[in-house]
Amino acid sequence: MLPKDESNRDYTIYFDEIYGMSAGFQYAEAEKNREGRRIRMGFQNEMRQMFLRVAAGETEPEEWEKWWNSNKARLEEVLTRGDRGRMMPALWSANYYWMVKTQSGVAYYFHAQGRPVKTSGYYEEKAKEEEIRHRQKSMEAYHRDTAFARRPWEEYLERHPTETITFDWKSLLGTPPRQKPVITFGYKNVRTMQQRKECGEELKLRLKENLQGKIAPVAKAYGMKKAGPKTFVREKNGLVSRIQFIGYFRGGGYEAMICYVCPIYAIQYGILGLPGHICQGENFQRMHKDWGVIQYGTEAVDAAMVERINRKFDDILTYLADGVLPEWQKIDSLDTYFTKERRDYLKATEKGPNDPRTGRPMWNLDNEGKTDPWRADDYLFGVWDLLTGKETEGYVRLEECVRHNTNYIENHVKEFPEACSDPRDAMAVMYRNAQLFARTKEIADAEKRKNAIWETYEEVCRFMRYYHGLAKKTERNG
Repeated sequence: MLPKDESNRDYTIYFDEIYGMSAGFQYAEAEKNREGRRIRMGFQNEMRQMFLRVAAGETEPEEWEKWWNSNKARLEEVLTRGDRGRMMPALWSANYYWMVKTQSGVAYYFHAQGRPVKTSGYYEEKAKEEEIRHRQKSMEAYHRDTAFARRPWEEYLERHPTETITFDWKSLLGTPPRQKPVITFGYKNVRTMQQRKECGEELKLRLKENLQGKIAPVAKAYGMKKAGPKTFVREKNGLVSRIQFIGYFRGGGYEAMICYVCPIYAIQYGILGLPGHICQGENFQRMHKDWGVIQYGTEAVDAAMVERINRKFDDILTYLADGVLPEWQKIDSLDTYFTKERRDYLKATEKGPNDPRTGRPMWNLDNEGKTDPWRADDYLFGVWDLLTGKETEGYVRLEECVRHNTNYIENHVKEFPEACSDPRDAMAVMYRNAQLFARTKEIADAEKRKNAIWETYEEVCRFMRYYHGLAKKTERNG
């Protein structure tokens, strides 16, 4: 409502004041909006420049973290939630591993805007160096933490020296000697049965070349002999060591590799193995990474594939020659195999250090108090107790092994009558062996019982040489 004033001048003054205030307010608001746009545009330019620097690998993790945290509120206004999550994941920390994730998020951001950018490999290289450095520190700490158990084992070995094998296995790395020329295929992925056959044959040839050119020489240097085209074995002082490549059940390459050392009377499960850093450490993990290259025959075995196969066998050779075989060489008798110093050392190395990237143990062989489902350790230690005169303890272990497996074996044998004599049926073989040893308890005379134990041992070992591939097919007498 206008004021009830008769003066035109007063009305004029009033309207001028109202109009002037409105115009001034609108002007101020416009200036404020323009200033806001200038600020936003300025920040967006700054943001794009920072993103381009990340794409080029020119921003260090600490600089990126500081810039992001100081601009977090404005970034929430400019970027979508998805972009923010890709560039700065919830668990992000200032290292090169996470900068690789950030760079990927930045590349996605530009790609989504229709302006893809080329990214540098700087962060990936630094992340690899960073991971190697952190893993080395973790392994150094692991070896310090297990030194209390390693020293007694090393002192035992000094008192019981074994033959040292000197073999230049590194000279076997690379292209196998006399490798046949590579075939050029007119396709990449297998589509037809004929192509599958061609690739399967070529894959088997390349596997054979590497097996004969790399694995066979180092196995021979350690006294192992061939027990088939893909198996190497050795017997020494009551122990057997075995390396076997398992064929892929659908045809093609190798599904897995089995390595074990154990008493001849034992089976390969539930046994005292190798220190964790050897059987499950870095060489093992590198060997198993991309194992499919020697397993499946679904791609043309061209020059690139042959090179990958050669590199994978380099990993296998390194795993065996730089860890497994030298460690086996230290175990030259049953006494050494079962010695307390070795058992304590193996126990201390069951659990590896935490992986610096995942926070989980690099390996974990600890059964965490769980009972062996086959009772294979009861059989392993039960027989050793009998052989070393600890009959009470030995018979308790063996009877537990037999009792636990009786129901399963009785039903199993009804379907497979020869199971207890079949090397492919480890559980049935172990059950029969344990049963034979347990029966000697029925002999009342101590001397006769002792003789019966050793006779049973010799008979079981005679069959188990066939089981492990040390001898030709052998029939059981018991």
